[in-house]
Amino acid sequence: MSQDPFAGFSKGRDYLGAFGLLENAEGVLLVANERRIAGKLTTVWDLPGGGVEPGETLEQALVREMREETSLRVRVGPMLFVAEGERVRGGERVGVWRSFFFRIESDDEQVDISAEPDLLDFRFEPRTGLPALLTAPYHRGFLEWLASDGAVRHTFDVWED
Repeated sequence: MSQDPFAGFSKGRDYLGAFGLLENAEGVLLVANERRIAGKLTTVWDLPGGGVEPGETLEQALVREMREETSLRVRVGPMLFVAEGERVRGGERVGVWRSFFFRIESDDEQVDISAEPDLLDFRFEPRTGLPALLTAPYHRGFLEWLASDGAVRHTFDVWED
């Protein structure tokens, strides 16, 4: 994990990500990271998931990321939506991201983030509390999907940093 969620931009690559929506009676699983946004290091809550590595499918990447971040063994369900956009600095595009969001399930009952040193915390948050916690520019697509009650299948955004 990196402080920059789209670190690949600096290496000339666009970002391809897979993220999971895991819900239980308490709410949606979120993990906390430190991210550099607008030049400042800040704690950011995110859905678990991350970058797709070369040779991986979206499903393989999500299963791997969930295991690495939370120790959970998951089953990947239906794709919920795709968020894509471009990141702009000083008026110039520095990269494009495409993030695929899936519903996931797990029979594991215990989340364990101790194997992932970049994670600060985790929590299950009711859907009503998500807008107050998901404040990073790259969260706008998920919040749009959430506000549409799942009707939105694709979002596009520009993140000016």
